[in-house]
Amino acid sequence: MTMSQAFSPIQNHIISKLKNARSLRYSELWPEKVPNDLFNYHLQFLVKKGFVDRTEDGYSLSAAGVKHVADFNPAKDDSGVADLFKVNVLTIISRIKDKEIQILNQVRHSNPSYGKVGIMGGVVRKGESIEDAAKRKLQAETGLIADFKLVGIQRRILYVKGELFSDVIFPIAYADEYEGELLEKTEYGENRWVGIDEAIKNDAYRFDSIKMLPKALEAVKNGTILKMPFFYDEDTQSGELMK
Repeated sequence: MTMSQAFSPIQNHIISKLKNARSLRYSELWPEKVPNDLFNYHLQFLVKKGFVDRTEDGYSLSAAGVKHVADFNPAKDDSGVADLFKVNVLTIISRIKDKEIQILNQVRHSNPSYGKVGIMGGVVRKGESIEDAAKRKLQAETGLIADFKLVGIQRRILYVKGELFSDVIFPIAYADEYEGELLEKTEYGENRWVGIDEAIKNDAYRFDSIKMLPKALEAVKNGTILKMPFFYDEDTQSGELMK
């Protein structure tokens, strides 16, 4: 099976469930209406093909499985290079609390970033403006409503163990006013306000990072985020994913 080949509905169910979990037991993956032997066949097929790993706790996505959910665009050829870029808007939203600048962070509950803490975001749909995508994702993941301004764009090319893992364009959008009550926990993750220095540290890790995010957050800290020149930056990183 190549990365461009479609999965069966049962296989898609398994991958979808594991996308939003660190690991799951067999019983947690098994749809009740599917015969056990049929479900087990598809599960073991994914294990054999290297998309799912068997662990002490049950089953989890392998590195190939994480790559699959990270870049859903169809592959162009056997090299695995996708025809289209994936565009993920990143939403920086700030507030002042007790005279301190705070940034909304999320503990993610979805692969390929499961367990990471930092700025949230999501896919831009065809025909959708960057600002509208930021507004839609913020409301879906936090319950808050805000109008965003695009401040820059980061393209990140990621290699894992010497192979192209993903090539994503990240528009970075900013807002400092919002309405609504914060949802502390959703299917996407756990949301919380953190101090500006903690927010900078959370998005300053060395690999699988967005290089311009800490710089944009520094501009928020200095009060210059809406005055800084619009930027476009390309960054290539190579390393191994944390599991």
